[in-house]
Amino acid sequence: MKNKIVVAEATSTAFNYLEDIRAIGYEPVILEAYLPDGYLKKMLDEERRIKYSHIKYPITILKEDPDYAVTLRMIRELDPLLVIAGAEPGVVIGTHLADDLGMTGTPYANIANMTQKSAMHQCLKKAGLRYIRGAEVKSWEDCLKFLEETGIEDVVLKHDRGAFSVGVHLVHGRDELKAAFEEERSAANITFVTDTRFLLQERIFGTEYIVNTISREGIPALTSVFKYYKKRTPSGAIIYRGDGSVNDPTNEEKELIDYALKAVCALGITDGPVHGEYMIDKNGPVLIEANCRVMGSSAPSGFLDKVFGYHETEVILNSMLDKEYHRKFLQRPYKPLRKGYVKDFSASCDQPISSSGIVPILLGMKSFYSGWVENAGRTDMLHETVDLETETGCIYMVHDDPEVVEREFEMLMYIEDNYPKLFQSDEPLFLPPEDASRITPEIESVLNEDTEVLISRIMSWYKAGAQGESVVPEALLEASPYNRRIMELLRSFC
Repeated sequence: MKNKIVVAEATSTAFNYLEDIRAIGYEPVILEAYLPDGYLKKMLDEERRIKYSHIKYPITILKEDPDYAVTLRMIRELDPLLVIAGAEPGVVIGTHLADDLGMTGTPYANIANMTQKSAMHQCLKKAGLRYIRGAEVKSWEDCLKFLEETGIEDVVLKHDRGAFSVGVHLVHGRDELKAAFEEERSAANITFVTDTRFLLQERIFGTEYIVNTISREGIPALTSVFKYYKKRTPSGAIIYRGDGSVNDPTNEEKELIDYALKAVCALGITDGPVHGEYMIDKNGPVLIEANCRVMGSSAPSGFLDKVFGYHETEVILNSMLDKEYHRKFLQRPYKPLRKGYVKDFSASCDQPISSSGIVPILLGMKSFYSGWVENAGRTDMLHETVDLETETGCIYMVHDDPEVVEREFEMLMYIEDNYPKLFQSDEPLFLPPEDASRITPEIESVLNEDTEVLISRIMSWYKAGAQGESVVPEALLEASPYNRRIMELLRSFC
């Protein structure tokens, strides 16, 4: 009996496949995708190291050989039941192997539509669906030609095949575009292929969403919908701030879901997952790009179970193994159980940190499920966030009461924008009195106290009913409206 299931690149959320495979009685095998030495390989090796440290059982880990024939022979000798594409670097090799081994999956002949953004939009155009105008560009002359032919000023320059928001530029006009194009052309190759192809597209202004699906025999089933929160940094990078589950779709969002299901079919996805990124603007929904694998964010299966009543790797795996499971899931109404958020944290610049107040804040929240943050226990320096892989933390939030989790998510966003010292800093939490003669020994003690310890004490005091003497002297609170606001914000989490 075939008892092995191969996961091509079991990183990010695809790591959840391993336990799902074991839960149904099969043996998981990891196939690490081949990447040339460079920025992306360095990031992926670190991700693998962290993920693998959580594996508490013997597991087979294989490496993709640059010679596809060698890899095919190696996997064929395993005689697996299934090969699943895991994280983005595993999409090409996973799809190729599944097709050549006669397994369930979208035909490899369709790989361009699955990985190249320019091909995706050509598919939409042919299907009569809304698409984004764009062109592959190899030179600055190609960029100028696109601007002149379309008359567009606001454009997006990106790698035709890439991930993690690396190399994405939102620009206005020729000067900004030329600077972005030269930057990317001179940068080291960070894509999953040996050549570097660029795509220039009109920019869509609207609200961005995620629509996740799993298809069998050409029929896509909806698994989840999220709304994105992003921002542009002072250096021009577009970074994630977080995303929240869409539990009760509006009419606009229902139109988005309908469009997304049609888009998946238009791309020729017959069997497998699609993590689609879409935008809704005044003209309705449109695909930004499709990623033929499970959604990222390294979301824990338990978190997704609490939000949706299932997690996506479980649904994908069972659907790929059993089309009857997929048929029944397709008939299930989309009705998440709870509101959930993924909150991504960032640093606006390189900065030293001596302590972090974010840990006691998170532990004091009602909606905190799990996650990680860079704090004084892991590093003494934060680096500017420019993409998904350089964020300074990522947490998962869920609560039975949607108002609780929404309020706490919004508070984290507000603090990050206005009072970042509450999270990570190399300075005292409170501002000292302008008149140095007013700094009493009691005030000086608070100013010198470790931020994490101080915030823990303040929150414990509030949770105990704020009885007795305050942790922070009233004279220090009176020294600045900023200081009193810090106390109010901490109290809001108690």
